[in-house]
Amino acid sequence: MAAAATLEAVAPTGALRGLVHDFVMGQQEGPADRVAAGVKSGSYTVLQVVEALGSCLENPEPRTRARGIQLLSQVLLQCHSLLLEKEVVHLILFYENRLKDHHLVIPSVLHGLKALSLCVALPPGLAVSVLKAIFQEVHVQSLSQVNRHTVYSIISNFMRTRDEDDGWGKGSP
Repeated sequence: MAAAATLEAVAPTGALRGLVHDFVMGQQEGPADRVAAGVKSGSYTVLQVVEALGSCLENPEPRTRARGIQLLSQVLLQCHSLLLEKEVVHLILFYENRLKDHHLVIPSVLHGLKALSLCVALPPGLAVSVLKAIFQEVHVQSLSQVNRHTVYSIISNFMRTRDEDDGWGKGSP
């Protein structure tokens, strides 16, 4: 009986690992929507997605890391409303750290931050932290127009969803 329960728990994560592999290595876009659908339906958690991406996110090849972060970012864009505050905090810290990564990874990181900028569960002060990290780590003026627009969208989302008590008042950068 316990073995059957363990097998049931492993099967979804095995399927998730297959979808992650298909997206990252196969250069296919469809698996991202299937992973997001799995998160929305409760078949997977965001933590399981991150765990399935583990080796991709640590890969020495920047393109592989970029694809892994791109998958996570696409899932977050579709599932941001499901995130809890503590998940948002950990994801923000992860994405802020990834802003220091190779320039090929930055567009995917910005898309993830855009998704997180839409979260209602974003604690006060993190919006300012994200913007500081972006402007300290990324030479925004050198980005392509599409990626500059993503940065603009992050700022716009924060301005629309945050109030002055979140650090947007006088004296804020």
